[in-house]
Amino acid sequence: MLLPRVITALFGIPLVAGFIWVGGIPFFFFILGIIIFSLYEYYTVMSVGLKPVDPFSLFFCGIILPFAVFFNGDYYPLNIGIFLPLFISLSFILPLLREVFAKERYLERPAYTSFGIMLISFGLAHLPLIRDLRPDGRILTFAIIITVWVMDTAAYFIGKKFGKNKLSSVSPKKTVEGFFAALAFAALTMWIFHFYISAATAFYSFLLAMLIGLAGQYSDLAESLIKRAAGVKDSSNLLPGHGGVLDRFDSYLFIAPLTYYFLVLTR
Repeated sequence: MLLPRVITALFGIPLVAGFIWVGGIPFFFFILGIIIFSLYEYYTVMSVGLKPVDPFSLFFCGIILPFAVFFNGDYYPLNIGIFLPLFISLSFILPLLREVFAKERYLERPAYTSFGIMLISFGLAHLPLIRDLRPDGRILTFAIIITVWVMDTAAYFIGKKFGKNKLSSVSPKKTVEGFFAALAFAALTMWIFHFYISAATAFYSFLLAMLIGLAGQYSDLAESLIKRAAGVKDSSNLLPGHGGVLDRFDSYLFIAPLTYYFLVLTR
């Protein structure tokens, strides 16, 4: 199954790199597209697992929330940003309100709905904010994306060859050896990138690498937990060799918000 992964990567890498390079509004809409596909896959996975989700609330709040996050950033501080707390609150209020008037009421439905909105939409919406950080947003975004690719590859091959200790029953193929290999290669990759990031010391790059390495791998496990609870292997088969869009971007569910606030608080 390595060939389909390589072919998909050959098409996907230039596309992602191009949007990162341009940044701004085009990159935001690219991430918005990723969010919409991921929300659809989340809804499909939960439906297969007989986990009730309100599609109207999921997509309405899941699409409008990234706009509020984006326009609340440093580069586009428009008035819509002041309503970010309102849209976050709406992501909990609307699913509950719709459930009150539903014919068959399940408390799990608004819970699963709000969970998906916050995990996917709110989390991934921070990627454009990282890209628009000045002066290093572009190189930081490339650094994060490439670090994730490198550490995923390291975890896969080293875990496959040397892995003997299972990391978690949630994802049986992941190993402790692969976990630490991912951290080591994340540190190496960020060390290389720190030469191109203004005012970034080797120690700062190490802290950032550990944040990316830990957040990315635990985020991956969190998505695996969702799929395991629903009884599915992949979020979809949209990307040959990679599963679905959510499978490909699951690492960033935790990485994007945690890294953004780390960068903002420490720059």
